[in-house]
Amino acid sequence: MTSASQSLKTHSDPLGYNLPLRLRARYYPMGYALDLETNSEDVRRAAGWIWGKFPQASHREDSSANPPTMRVIVAGKNATAPPVPSMPRGQNHLVSFIHGAENFAVCDLGRGFTWACLTQDVARDAAYLRYHFLEPAGYLMIDARHFRALHASCVALDGRAVVLCGDAGAGKTSLAYGCARRGWTYLSDDATHIVRESPDRIVAGRPYRIRFRESARRLFPELQAFTPELRPNGKLDIEVDTGALGIAVALECRASHIVFLNREPGPARARTCPFPRAEAEARLADPICYGDERIRAAQQRTLQHFLQLPTCELNYSGIDDAESVLRALVRDAR
Repeated sequence: MTSASQSLKTHSDPLGYNLPLRLRARYYPMGYALDLETNSEDVRRAAGWIWGKFPQASHREDSSANPPTMRVIVAGKNATAPPVPSMPRGQNHLVSFIHGAENFAVCDLGRGFTWACLTQDVARDAAYLRYHFLEPAGYLMIDARHFRALHASCVALDGRAVVLCGDAGAGKTSLAYGCARRGWTYLSDDATHIVRESPDRIVAGRPYRIRFRESARRLFPELQAFTPELRPNGKLDIEVDTGALGIAVALECRASHIVFLNREPGPARARTCPFPRAEAEARLADPICYGDERIRAAQQRTLQHFLQLPTCELNYSGIDDAESVLRALVRDAR
């Protein structure tokens, strides 16, 4: 072979368009199809851990047509310099995840396509891979196409979902789990997704795992059986498969109430009071809308429709007392 032909063979695909990604799988985050293509079993295993339990929702067969796709290329070497975590950045329909010259991803929300290039050591670090690349890119694409995301927990009683909102430390996860221990159905611990353009205000969750702060073991003795782990964001948490907790779960439900949590430091009876709609809108607008103008407009319409639900503030100290007030709230609304 001549040097010219060798050069042509080496540089005929300099961008890697034709690199074979023979490992393929389809998942259904929140019931909607997402395709993964990769050359790494580590990547496929991590994606299965995140999304493998989600079923395809029976009324969403159309989501299998041209679903969002994630192509993850893993190099056959470790990084020459440690990856440096950074916040994603975005403009219009593009979002980037840059952790160094060798580990990065670009997400096109308009077309539902993500391309990631990673090194072997990053792909083998399942927690880092999931937290910094697979989960944010996958959920961004699904949300951009189908949902409006809320930073909120969600539980349901008698087919009515209550969305629990509040700042960090308000007790969203603990109260959601406390309700589930007393017979409610658990949907999500800190990320609830409103189905866009849904007249019935359907919300979907991530019900197959629940993440607690390490301090939750003082509230719930059964969590002593699980070991806290340091997450890639530096927080010490306990992440538990909900199947190990014996609670009822559901992928989605019709929302009936929005409740903003105000956890009080001393002993006090739980009680609800009205919460102004303008303030609710300002608080729920915190998770930014992302994507092009069309996507963000659809997300904003969905939020405005959702805000027509009864909205209140729950002032509480104890979990059981708060659950009783929430139970009465839902059942009195029949």
